[in-house]
Amino acid sequence: MTPPASAKSMVSEGLTARLRRGLTEYWSSVGLFSRNARLYLIGWFLIGFNVSCFQLLLNLYLKELGYLEGDIGVIQSYRALGMTAVAIPAALLMSRMRLKPLLLLSCLLLGGFSVGLIALTKMTALMTFGALTGVAATFFQIAAGPFYMRNSTARERTHLFSLSFAAHLVAGMIGSWGAGSLVTYVGVATGDMLSGYRVALYVAAGISVLAMIPFALIRGNGPTDEESRISLTVEQLRRRGGFYFKISLVNFLIGAGAGLIIPFLNLYFRDRFGLQPDQIGFYYILLSLGMLVGTLCGPLLTPHLGLVRTIVLTQVASIPFMLTLSYSYLLLLAVPAFVLRGGLMNLGVPLSNNFSMELSEKKERGLVNALLGVSWTGSWMVSVAIGGQLIEHYGYTLVLNITAGLYVVSSLTYYLFFGSVEQRHADRPGWYIPQDTRM
Repeated sequence: MTPPASAKSMVSEGLTARLRRGLTEYWSSVGLFSRNARLYLIGWFLIGFNVSCFQLLLNLYLKELGYLEGDIGVIQSYRALGMTAVAIPAALLMSRMRLKPLLLLSCLLLGGFSVGLIALTKMTALMTFGALTGVAATFFQIAAGPFYMRNSTARERTHLFSLSFAAHLVAGMIGSWGAGSLVTYVGVATGDMLSGYRVALYVAAGISVLAMIPFALIRGNGPTDEESRISLTVEQLRRRGGFYFKISLVNFLIGAGAGLIIPFLNLYFRDRFGLQPDQIGFYYILLSLGMLVGTLCGPLLTPHLGLVRTIVLTQVASIPFMLTLSYSYLLLLAVPAFVLRGGLMNLGVPLSNNFSMELSEKKERGLVNALLGVSWTGSWMVSVAIGGQLIEHYGYTLVLNITAGLYVVSSLTYYLFFGSVEQRHADRPGWYIPQDTRM
């Protein structure tokens, strides 16, 4: 039986009102961001420009140099090795020093090491500078979570984490469009595609140095007494080791799946569909747009589903699109699957980071952020090298299927570990984590 028009109107008005209320709340929460948080977002945006350009172009550049997927995977794994090796020492260092000098130095190092990665072409040099760029990039990642917790309140915190991820995605959209176009323009003008790749990557390296400007304007960024001097004792492991294991394991599983294929998706479009850098760059713009929409929708979903259920459900929903990428040889199917998979899978990333920080004691937030980084990059370090070898010998379908399986296992594990942590408010919409929660 068809509902009357008045009922349809009421439903439509209800949805419109909820959407309007959600957007109003979103905008008001953004207005609460502190000066320090805004400055970090700007610096993070500029760093994201460097990251997105290298994510899009480095593999294509190495392929143009004549390296095969197996070698490219090894170079990528050295970047992850650098990030893994320095994550916990970086967290310990940041708990004892002011943040600003470390961020400024990291900007200079990231720019300089990126130049080395472009200028040198021998395998040993590429592995070395790949590792060094990983070391430099780690400081921004490790600093973000504790910094946002320190410079925000519970009211706007979820929105701040989501907007931070969104800023990285917007930088990715601009970087993908600009870098892909610049490669093609310079390559056509000079008749040398290698020159096009190098010019675009040099520009990206320079822009990361510009992040020094907003980071230099941050004030009062030292750790509080409660947060300072991160330690890891036997007693702490006995009391909190279960929590550390759980957050590390779910992150490890996701990182293992992602490392197998995500660094090679640009090569997937090049090899399977014969696309040029500017075309691939356009599809990465669409990917960033899909991820941006997903990220901004995250805080709108969490009042209804909670953080954990939002993370798990959106990850599971991305898996059919991963399988579409695996089996499709039609670009009209592969591109929407590429965009939707990225949007759904990454919707939960800032929510998961926020959730991990909420479960952490103040004095251990830096350590927890480092453990998240180590578990991700540690698994990535191994899987990206394996992924390159598998793709070189067996193609993309097998690797995409393995990744989908790891995502399923990760989602189920996440819900098993954390599904009962959140509770629904009895007197109003929304979910909360009880203050006496102990993992």
